Amino acid sequence: MTDPGLLARDRSVEEVCVPTTEFEIKVRSFPTCYLCGAVGTLLYTNLSDQLFGAPGTWNFKRCPDPSCGLIWLDPMPIESEIGKAYKNYYTHAPQPTSPEKNGWMERAKEALNRVYEFALRFTPVYAERGQLEIVYLGGLPPGRVLEIGCGDGHRLAELRARGWDVQGQEVDEDAAAQARKIFGLPVFCGHLHQAGFRDHEFDAVVMNHVIEHVHDPLALLKESKRILKHGGQLVSITPNTKGWGHARFGPCWIGMDRPRHLFLFSRQTLEPIALACGFHDVKTWTTAARSASTVGGSLRVERGERIRDIWPFITRAIRQAVLHIEALMARHRDPDAGDECVLSARG
Repeated sequence: MTDPGLLARDRSVEEVCVPTTEFEIKVRSFPTCYLCGAVGTLLYTNLSDQLFGAPGTWNFKRCPDPSCGLIWLDPMPIESEIGKAYKNYYTHAPQPTSPEKNGWMERAKEALNRVYEFALRFTPVYAERGQLEIVYLGGLPPGRVLEIGCGDGHRLAELRARGWDVQGQEVDEDAAAQARKIFGLPVFCGHLHQAGFRDHEFDAVVMNHVIEHVHDPLALLKESKRILKHGGQLVSITPNTKGWGHARFGPCWIGMDRPRHLFLFSRQTLEPIALACGFHDVKTWTTAARSASTVGGSLRVERGERIRDIWPFITRAIRQAVLHIEALMARHRDPDAGDECVLSARG
């Protein structure tokens, strides 16, 4: 695969489509691979946003180079318009009330979830999911940590409780406001390069399902490298295009969260770009520890989310549990089959 550091793209010449209404999203043609420059081949076409109702229809392309395999949106929302794709995103939803106030469906979901969580406590998945929730920092001595795309701040709050000196960054003002209000966390609202963090300021930089949302993943990793101390820890978790979930659900896989997921990765794409950005001790692996939520979200896309009758709800819950077990078994057989890919590297 071509060195990503050599692939500066002149995006000023790319076609921009002007929307016909204020609600549509301006897009840019993106025919070639961001990493190696190969002309992409169509993977999925004419997909709508079935989760949050962003306007438009969307195509995904895949790099034909077998040593690359990057997947991306083409056309792709331009950066100044991407906010429209998040208008109804879950971070903008009203805060949930108690199950008692939400009706029988929510109470049933809560009860089933408690039973399922109890069963998982007796499996290795439970411990691994705990490591995921603290972004694999459990084995490190606490220091200063930045979470890029910290959302509502619940991970940073957990790390703070474990002794870390925490800082958040978030582009979504609603999510940043929740992190400040609920947890009292310091959160910079804006893009990472605008934050003005010092060179070598952090002992760890972490991001959970962030790199697939950004227009320039290489720039994000390079800035992360700059603000990390020498030997500091980077951890990035992202959907795995070569996992069981994508193979099972195809365009309905929740990892294809169009048009918010711009680039989709696997181990073979993450390792080279981390090395090209100057990281060392680069390691990648996959995990199925959170496959229950991946399966659930993918089933909602595949079957639709408007069904609220009791029988379809019960059958979907049973189907979700069965498919979760299948996902765990697939990861047990194949180390690359987990639905999430983890990148760990040193600055």
